[in-house]
Amino acid sequence: MRGDGGGTGTGCLLWVRAALGAVAALAGVFGWAGRAAPATATAGPASAPFPVTMSPVSLPDPGVVVTPGQDVPDPYVIEANGVYVMFASQDGFFGPNVPVRVSSDLVDWTGPPIDALPTLPRWAEPGFTWSPDVLRVQGRYVLWFNAALAASGPTATKCIGVATSRSVVGPYHPVGSAPLVCQLDHLGSIDPRAFVDPSGQLWLLWKSDDNADLQAQTHSTIWVQRLSPDGLQLIGQPVALMTADLPWEGRIVESPDMVYAAGHYWLFFSGNWFNEPYYAMGVAECQSVIGPCDPTTLGPWFASNAQGAGPGEESLFFDGSRWWMFYAPFAVDYQSFTPRPAAVARLVFGPDGPSVVPPGTPAWSAPDPRPAGPGSGPARPRHRGCGPRCAAPVPAHVRS
Repeated sequence: MRGDGGGTGTGCLLWVRAALGAVAALAGVFGWAGRAAPATATAGPASAPFPVTMSPVSLPDPGVVVTPGQDVPDPYVIEANGVYVMFASQDGFFGPNVPVRVSSDLVDWTGPPIDALPTLPRWAEPGFTWSPDVLRVQGRYVLWFNAALAASGPTATKCIGVATSRSVVGPYHPVGSAPLVCQLDHLGSIDPRAFVDPSGQLWLLWKSDDNADLQAQTHSTIWVQRLSPDGLQLIGQPVALMTADLPWEGRIVESPDMVYAAGHYWLFFSGNWFNEPYYAMGVAECQSVIGPCDPTTLGPWFASNAQGAGPGEESLFFDGSRWWMFYAPFAVDYQSFTPRPAAVARLVFGPDGPSVVPPGTPAWSAPDPRPAGPGSGPARPRHRGCGPRCAAPVPAHVRS
């Protein structure tokens, strides 16, 4: 999920320190809560043992801000034809629907961004195009995104759409006359994220927007459902993977991203309100794509730190030998409100879950120390294109 960025607040180191103290205090009193989901379909090998426990990330500077001073909420990266492409949520009501930036090294991102989805579907209202996710499927690129229903009026109910393009940077063309996912009985659906399981089956994860009513007490849920081989239709019924039920989550679990690494299914998610210092990231271990899933920490796994308050909206990227996690802190440089830049952390997976490698160390750029093979990395490299033989070239005006 995203919110409008921009603006600069007053420097306030004490504000961030207080937020860190609050998060740490809450973590000490949280109990363990299992989240079960009905097993209605087979979904690849199960993880064992289950579940694991992890220690929260304690590094004061766990990542590197790669778009300083820019509002880049919900950053998502894919590689195509040797170029890294970053998609993001709309950063204002009149900006590009889906801003796209490119890089040759995952750190330096060129600008200004172009719009990957210049024309919205007829069902969508401009100004709320968030959480883009892209994969190459059957020789073309598929974009999943959420937008507001044009007929929803002031409530601006969000639903999930799909679009396709022959080029990774677009333009993407909407598919269908109605949203792909639209849970009106849950106040909408947002934050789509695709996942390819070890058998090659395509799945879609998303968050139901139950917390959209600010006066209610409803809690949001993360769902998963099978996709057709072309990624354009849903198959079967959705399965609830987890509902916000831990105190630190504050009614909200969102921005799901599932990966299969080190022989386990890991579900990354964000919890709490995106514009608060209590916004943070959690990790759950799942027995399969359809659950059950259980948290691996008593509180948030990756929370406010000296680098930025309220980190979240994570997406994972595997470059062939290394795992990276892109995310967006709500505030940086000890200020109470700033543009939400994209940041990146280096992850290493083991049987006990992911750990964060300190930036600036030799391990930051080194390949994963575990040997390649089944279970040591993703079954299908997450977010990678299919290479120069089939990836559409990036237009020259985007590379320059």
